[in-house]
Amino acid sequence: MSRAVTPAMALLGILLVAATLRAPLTGVGPLLGHIRASTGLDAGSAGLLNTLPLLAFGLFSVVAPAVGRQLGLERALFAAMVALCVGIAVRSMPGIAPLFIGTAIGGIAIAVGNVMLPALVKREFPQRIGPLTGLYSVVMTLVSGTAAGVAVPLADNLPGGWRTSLACVLVITIPAALVWLARSRNHAAAPAAASAHTPKTANVWRSWLAWQVTLFTGIQAFNFYILVAWLPSMLHETGMSPGQAGWMVSLMQLAALLGNIATSWVSGRVRDQKVLGLAISLLCVAGFAGMALLPAWTIVWICVAGAGLGSSLMLSLAYISLRAASTQQAASLSGMAQSLGYLIGATGPVVCGVLRDWTGSWLPALGLMVAMAGAQAWVAYGAGRARTV
Repeated sequence: MSRAVTPAMALLGILLVAATLRAPLTGVGPLLGHIRASTGLDAGSAGLLNTLPLLAFGLFSVVAPAVGRQLGLERALFAAMVALCVGIAVRSMPGIAPLFIGTAIGGIAIAVGNVMLPALVKREFPQRIGPLTGLYSVVMTLVSGTAAGVAVPLADNLPGGWRTSLACVLVITIPAALVWLARSRNHAAAPAAASAHTPKTANVWRSWLAWQVTLFTGIQAFNFYILVAWLPSMLHETGMSPGQAGWMVSLMQLAALLGNIATSWVSGRVRDQKVLGLAISLLCVAGFAGMALLPAWTIVWICVAGAGLGSSLMLSLAYISLRAASTQQAASLSGMAQSLGYLIGATGPVVCGVLRDWTGSWLPALGLMVAMAGAQAWVAYGAGRARTV
């Protein structure tokens, strides 16, 4: 493969993987009403359906760097995309068990993709980490928002209902698998060659800076996945139809997209990201507090919260590459941040579902989100320092 083709193919592969990392998850929230009506799941079990991928992220992200070292980035990503296709197909089969099993398989696959992508960006585009992270974060957000918006219309108009709607994500994951099949063949000898010349790096688990990056990742995931899972239900209880509520998730993702773009532009033009991280976190505080205190302006607060969460996602990914001293360390830091980070995030939908059932109101959940966003502001300032682990 020529030098001119390699960066283009690397970029295509990065963007295709990015497109698959959220869309299989965001399409579930708007369909929870359909799923519960069809299967009889209670609110806690429905929350677990959204939380299961996050548990997989937490449990398997920590071993993903070892998988990448053993197989190489290309083969690891190809295997992840194949497993994701399998998971999506299984969860669309009849029965409750396949729904949860397929969701778990997909979560494991996405965990590998989540960890490998920042390391791949650092290896392929070391001088353009900010813009490239912003670009793939934009793609991730755009595709996931579209998936949320079309989920209910597809379920209402296609044979098979919500199961067919969930299966439609295969139109993204299959091309991603094919591209990484080609790249894995072209890099068959890469793992051994790389391992022979890769120096040992610092243990990220002993670094307070790495822990700050991890906490930032976890808190933004905590709040993001609460809204992905429960925002349609919150809005439906105010009188919105399921279809309208699903599009509100898309509106949130559109605001997140704009936040992604703005943050990627700013992050590449400042010496450090301390003030940027603080401002983004306070934007989340304002959005969640507004949803709780001024519900008449819900659409405005959804946009504010979406912009804050989208910016937080982009910055959490950029922190991983910017705070790492090498490609290998980027993979290790990515594994740590996304393992513990998503274990924190996994508690969000379940805790808030239980709070809603106990209190009969979404206000306690929104109050918890405000408090978590305040904690995010604190760790963002530390994680934004211009240092490496």
